[in-house]
Amino acid sequence: MQRIILDVDSAGDDILAVLFAAANPNIKLEGVTTVTGAAGPIEQVTAVVLNTLSLAGRDDIPVHAGAWRPIVGNSKADMQAPVHFEKRLSARFGDRLKKFNPPAPTPKRAPTPGHAVDFIIKTVLDNPGEITLVTTGPTTNAAMALLQEPRLVGALKQMLVLGGNFATPGNITPLSEYNIWADPEAARIVLNAEVPKILVPLDICEDNRVASSMLTRDDIADLQAVAIQNPVVAMIADIFPIYVDIWREFFDLVGFPMDDVITVALAFAPDLVTTTKPLFADVVIEKGVARGQTVAYRGRQLLPGGGPETTRIGEGLDGKRFLQIFKDTMALYERGDRA
Repeated sequence: MQRIILDVDSAGDDILAVLFAAANPNIKLEGVTTVTGAAGPIEQVTAVVLNTLSLAGRDDIPVHAGAWRPIVGNSKADMQAPVHFEKRLSARFGDRLKKFNPPAPTPKRAPTPGHAVDFIIKTVLDNPGEITLVTTGPTTNAAMALLQEPRLVGALKQMLVLGGNFATPGNITPLSEYNIWADPEAARIVLNAEVPKILVPLDICEDNRVASSMLTRDDIADLQAVAIQNPVVAMIADIFPIYVDIWREFFDLVGFPMDDVITVALAFAPDLVTTTKPLFADVVIEKGVARGQTVAYRGRQLLPGGGPETTRIGEGLDGKRFLQIFKDTMALYERGDRA
């Protein structure tokens, strides 16, 4: 069983990642930490996680609120663009958008006392070599933890980082993926850290070359077909069709990409992806369209440069196998029965 801390910003697929990590028998979810990102302010992000774990029947899992803003960030208008994304879709989808990133109801419980960064540091140092840190939003908390406690470098088992793009165009600028762009200074700290890590880019998540990994209306129907008393499947069937439709019509994908869940799954099934050899990956932090661009040093440059060769970049994905693992895990919520 793989022990993980899951750091999220509570966008749509983060919800599925929390549910996946809380139920999968190959994972022990030590805690969830939250960071401001695509879903809005830290209060919204944290409330979504608390409500999701309550739905899962896992109020025993600690939830620590973290960074309420990036280390540096971008303009206020640009940072808010993902949160207000649905306004561009109102003419097409109308009232159906009410189910897309809605304000979270007041949770049944409060967040666990203590900042996310302190929780990450303590948990990892108390369990050296045992904890995988999975980041599926901006990497602000992870960067702050690495800066605050240098011993994390030797104590983490590995990091699984959702972010970046190489062959696939960016989803925030033509060159940049959202998680990296939202806090490129933090991403640079994380990618420069001498910790073994897998970087999961848009190339193996939000590209029709990996269409078999995406959630479609047919997949939701498959989940419903075997569900009798499954509150999680009922929620997915209620909420996620609008996500499927938006990603089909706006991003020209065949379904809703499962970036965050894929990243979590690598904790126990790393063979789901093919990767590069360990190399140095860096981030552009200068202003402009390239801010947040992820750069891989593949060893054929004439000018000197580079850094720790600790990052393997995902290049291929067994999407069909991944999606079956996801469906099987969601089925464990039948009558609250989790193996």
